[in-house]
Amino acid sequence: MDDRPEVHGHRRLGLAGIAILSMAMFGTSFWGIVLALRGIPPVTMAFLRPLIASISLICFFFIIGKCRVLGGFRGLFTAGIGGRMPILPILGTAMFGSVLPNILQNIGMLMMDPGSTSTLASLIQGGGPVFTILLASVVLKERIGVFKVAGLFIVVPATFFLSAYSSEGFSLTSKETVGGLLNLLTAVSYSVSAMFLKIALNRGARPERLIIMNGLLAGLMTAPVLAVFCIAGWEDPASILNASAESLLALFYVSFGIYAVSGLLWYRAYRSDEVSRITFYVFLLPLFSAVWGYAMLGERLSPPQLAAGILVLVGVGIAQVRTRVRTRVNPIYPR
Repeated sequence: MDDRPEVHGHRRLGLAGIAILSMAMFGTSFWGIVLALRGIPPVTMAFLRPLIASISLICFFFIIGKCRVLGGFRGLFTAGIGGRMPILPILGTAMFGSVLPNILQNIGMLMMDPGSTSTLASLIQGGGPVFTILLASVVLKERIGVFKVAGLFIVVPATFFLSAYSSEGFSLTSKETVGGLLNLLTAVSYSVSAMFLKIALNRGARPERLIIMNGLLAGLMTAPVLAVFCIAGWEDPASILNASAESLLALFYVSFGIYAVSGLLWYRAYRSDEVSRITFYVFLLPLFSAVWGYAMLGERLSPPQLAAGILVLVGVGIAQVRTRVRTRVNPIYPR
């Protein structure tokens, strides 16, 4: 029987604020990635980003005198739950929440329509909540209803259209289509990672230790992929030495500002509520990203892309319609 305390009142508002702030920050990551990729190869960036995030976060906690939060090197590996080590959830979160999506997203964004790369990528990934909701119903036994199924039937074809449509029309074989499909796979990968993340947090993993451990593991797990790309001649990591200051600053921003800080906020939100409820806030991601894409890169969507993007948002919104249920939080890691 679940006797965990119910989330309500000011705590619910605080949780919503954390989730919205995280999505507002994450919405800036798409134009940051576009800028970083102008001077840094995609897999090299996928290798460096989680390592920079983890190392920066460790340094930050030491600087502010909160090194006890980390619990030492052993504390990172045990994720703060005594002698039990949730290594499989941690590995799953690192693989599906960092390694695969970072590689797929970076390569995919290089192949997409340059006039609307960041906005399109965020719209395609905006369909991720529907996949997360369905996975949560299977893996975490969270409730699912007709609205979630209806949302899936709207989101899937709309995101497929966004993936296959470019400024030159609809095509199933163009490089823009491949890039869009890679971003769609990125959304699916994030959805799978949400299951591992929630399991790790439910077992008492502390968000600070978990995100640092995930970053370190993601860097190690990406290294063999980078080695293959180097041997095949597809990438030269040394080219980062010739990258502009703009690309390097963008890399640091999407590493520390997004992967570490925004990710830590998102982990805290996930720890405190149901996956299928928290994932609703991803619905806001394309809105924030579209604003930043227009302001920073001058991106614009064509009418068909805009219509499909609206359908994605509507589908995700429909998937969130449900009967009010009681929601409880995990008491193992107190706020």
